[in-house]
This record gives sequence, C-alpha cells and structure tokens, in this order.
Amino acid sequence: MFLATSNMKNMLSPFQKEKLEFYFRFFDTKGNNFLEYNNIGEFGEKIFKFTKWSPTSTAAQEFGEVHETFYEVLKEKAGEYYDDKVTLSEWLALWEAIIPGCMSMMNCPIWLRLLPRSLFRIIDRKEDNVIDEEELRDFYIELVNLQPEEAKKIAKKGYEEMTDYGRYPLNLEGYEQIFSNFLFGRTPYGPGRYIFGCFEHRVESTKFKLIQNAPDMEEKAKQRQDSGRAGMGHTGTRRPSLTKKKSQK
Repeated sequence: MFLATSNMKNMLSPFQKEKLEFYFRFFDTKGNNFLEYNNIGEFGEKIFKFTKWSPTSTAAQEFGEVHETFYEVLKEKAGEYYDDKVTLSEWLALWEAIIPGCMSMMNCPIWLRLLPRSLFRIIDRKEDNVIDEEELRDFYIELVNLQPEEAKKIAKKGYEEMTDYGRYPLNLEGYEQIFSNFLFGRTPYGPGRYIFGCFEHRVESTKFKLIQNAPDMEEKAKQRQDSGRAGMGHTGTRRPSLTKKKSQK
C-alpha cells in the first residue's frame, strides 16, 4: 500500500480529495464504496451502452485494455489486503503518493496518461475528434447521473470555461490539459472542475480565463504584443497553460 507523506505541501487539498472522490464514484458501479475486478465488466457495459460501441470494436478493446491495466495498478499500488478490493481511503492514498511527483501529465506513468484519452473517446460520441456542449451534457446525464436541467446548465458553463469562451476547440490536446488541471489543481479555479461536472466548491461569481495578466500589467502587455505583431507578423495562437491561477481584480 502507498503511504502518504506527512509533509503538508505534498498532501492532497480538500478540493483535490473531493474531485478524486467523484472519480472513484464514477468507477464504483455498484455504489458499495469499493472497487473490485467485477466493476470493470459492469463499467464496460455501461460505457458500451452510452457510446454504442460493439464489444469487439477497436475502441471497445482499447477501452478494456486501458482500464484492466488501471485496475491492476490499483491493486498493486493501493490495495492493502489480498481481497480484490480497493477502498476509497486506499484510492486517495494512491493519488496522494502519485500527484506530488508529477508536474504535468507528461511526468505521469503511461497508464495514467491513457485515462484522459479513454475518457475523451467515451464523451466524443460523434467521433469527430472534438467534444461539444451537447456531448458534455449527455455525459453528465447518463454517466455522471446529473438531473437533465442541472446537466444542461453545468454543461453550458463548463463548456465555456473548457474552451475559453469559444477561443479553443475542445479536442484531445485541450482535454488532456484540462484533465491535468483536474488532477493537479488544488483550488476550485480552472476548467478541470468540470471533468465530472458537480462539486460543492463552485465559483459562480467570477469568470475564469486560461491566462489573465495582472491588472497593472495588462496595458503594457498589449502594447508589447501589438508592437511585436507589427514587426514580425502574427502567426496564430497556442492553447496556454492551465496551471495559472485567475488574478483577482
């Protein structure tokens, strides 16, 4: 079993624990507060019903491989007893041991890097390599079990933040960044809180931007940017990092 460090800076924040508990419940198909091997088959059936994948399809086989590997890692790293079960406390201890050593998804083990890719494919039911607001809403209703009206409201707000209000498409690259914010973000700020769509810690009164300059630097930054474009030409935009916290005005 992973033993969590006593160093407070390496402990999960209350918000991280809340997010990871939602992730645990996502896999806990029976609602009995532990994960076991049988959950994989039941979880797969639920996913195939949602995605309409044939169990013999490439997508279904890749899904099975990713999640069987994930469960084996859970048992090896988090399981305290040889009883084929992983409890919520063991689950949190696993993440408490892994997350402090990962600065980004690229620093994480391969089995962990495959999880957001699998989740992206599940949500992208239209298979057009982008997630839209309707797909996000359906995911919240059918797999997260939100009520339709609440799911519609949260999907709209979540999609706005996940795309920076339409600035970026919600493609795999962007979704992986947002999943990284879900795992590593210690506070409610950031679009990662919408991965599963429902938390008590909501920030309803402010708009989050992926990058926001400090108030006293905004005008100077704009002037430098305009000057640079005039001299060099504009070559397009790149999705920024999601790790910066929203500035307070």
